[in-house]
Amino acid sequence: MLSPIYKCIVCGAYTEEEEHCSLPAKHLLNSERRVKLSKLLTAILRHAPDSVGLKLSEDGWIMLSELVAKIKHYKPHYSWLSEDLIKAVATLDPKGRFELRGNFIRARYGHSKKLKVKVEYQEDQEVKTLYHGTSISKLDAILREGIKPMGRVMVHLTPSVQDAIEVALRKGKKIVVFEIDADRLRQEGFKVYKASSKVYVTSYVPPSAIRKYELITFS
Repeated sequence: MLSPIYKCIVCGAYTEEEEHCSLPAKHLLNSERRVKLSKLLTAILRHAPDSVGLKLSEDGWIMLSELVAKIKHYKPHYSWLSEDLIKAVATLDPKGRFELRGNFIRARYGHSKKLKVKVEYQEDQEVKTLYHGTSISKLDAILREGIKPMGRVMVHLTPSVQDAIEVALRKGKKIVVFEIDADRLRQEGFKVYKASSKVYVTSYVPPSAIRKYELITFS
């Protein structure tokens, strides 16, 4: 569960700490509302902006004021929503899912192909090992055909085994975690991009770039 969010009454920083700048911070969101809003923003900005009457720019941006107004209109139970709360959730997102620029917001990665959103990423030449977690039911197909974006624009990879496990667990308790050779990806012509501190993306992972895999079952 994510921590509650506070705002410093001195410097205005968003924080998960109850005190900031040596003073009690203003409470903005409890854990439940933070998770709820994070999931809603992810759904709208990655997959279904039309569900609240929005259309994203070609590179995925939408104005914060328009986003707030549309959510309140289509989802009246979000009457408590404000631009400040969206900024707080986006700023403190642990996986860097969102990007803020002035009065605009977008998802950094994870867009559905159907949106035809194109986000420019910084190409990475340094990371050596990445991981991808998924359901064990995908094992044979991946060993045979590699890792494909499927319904998304890019394949998501992470430098953290634990993050790969957490992602895989969304699909069940019998999972597989693949270890990917990032240099092999580059050698075979597949560029690696850094989407956030915890997420890297590429267009495809061929079987030859998979070093090994581990099967994990959770009870």
